[in-house]
Amino acid sequence: MARHIPCCERSDVPSVGPFQVEYAGGSASRLDEYRLRYSVFVEERQWLPAAASPDGLERDELDAASCAFLLRDVRTGEAAACQRFILPERLRSGLVTNAERFSSDLAVDFDGLPRQSWAEVSRSTIGPKYRWGSSETSLPAMVAIKYASIALAVALDRRTLFSISDPRTARLTRRLGFKLHQVGAPIEFHGLRALFRIDVAEVLQSVPSGMQRSLSQLIAGAERALAASV
Repeated sequence: MARHIPCCERSDVPSVGPFQVEYAGGSASRLDEYRLRYSVFVEERQWLPAAASPDGLERDELDAASCAFLLRDVRTGEAAACQRFILPERLRSGLVTNAERFSSDLAVDFDGLPRQSWAEVSRSTIGPKYRWGSSETSLPAMVAIKYASIALAVALDRRTLFSISDPRTARLTRRLGFKLHQVGAPIEFHGLRALFRIDVAEVLQSVPSGMQRSLSQLIAGAERALAASV
């Protein structure tokens, strides 16, 4: 059996704070991401039925049209957090993003947006032990997600991101320097949620000088991973 190589031993994987960031395109090579999603969305929150994921991997038909990243704890190699971007131009016929499904209730004209200019942020997941940081964690996972996410947006040349989020999470995200602009009234979607717009250029302008080098490394890592997945 091949030995699992902890991410901290891999020089080609970019890092941010105490996490290394693994980017992936399409649905392949994302098993640890799917396991983490299963533990949170099926076992913990029970948003999705276990019968739909008998192999303990939470995945769906939108994964093939997405790019994603996984944060790993550099000390243990444990999957800490993940997120995917659904790319609307890659969806097969008959599929739409969740934001488009609710578009009649939202103040966004998706028909007027070039489909390669935006993505929907989806399946944002943080393992329980990484949600609030600790004395051993110099950078909370939510902050690491911010930088990994914006790097992926740059690598994909996306100008706008959309996210259907809990307004409470959006307020916390704003306090962390990642501005979300609410663009529709709350809707019922696994609880009360709203659609938020994230302007990539605006977020880039808010990145402190001390994080610019890390962000550049993340962008380069995302570009390498996406090129390899074509």
